[in-house]
Amino acid sequence: MARDTADFAQQSSERAMQAANFGMTWGREFAEESFNQSRQAVDGFLRVARNMAEDFETQAIATREQMTSLTHKTLSNTMEFGQKLAQAKEPQEFAQSQSEFMARQAQMIADQTKEFGQKMQKAAQTFASNASSAMAEVTSRADQASKRQRAEV
Repeated sequence: MARDTADFAQQSSERAMQAANFGMTWGREFAEESFNQSRQAVDGFLRVARNMAEDFETQAIATREQMTSLTHKTLSNTMEFGQKLAQAKEPQEFAQSQSEFMARQAQMIADQTKEFGQKMQKAAQTFASNASSAMAEVTSRADQASKRQRAEV
């Protein structure tokens, strides 16, 4: 009976060690897979953030170029107006030059504003599309990893 008890104790301790080893292995594999999924998600979010920053930089460059162009055109128009005023000999020429200057300035600003608005709208759509597709990619990868993990278990 003592032998049976010793064997039983030995078998019980071996089974307990096997169960503990299995639990540790399963826990480690689960933790590793969870960590890998988290890493993929973080990498995806960083990629999205990088793309968003690049899109923002592109928008900033377009804005700067638009404003530089508007400033150049406005200053050129102002210089032309100043030159016409310097050459004006009659009050009607002064009034006509001023009227032409104001009309040109208003038209130029309206055109630039319209063009700028269109560019910004297109940039915003591109930005939203890029962010949406990047987030969909991250979500898809996380779902695939999750399915793989479930399949392995």
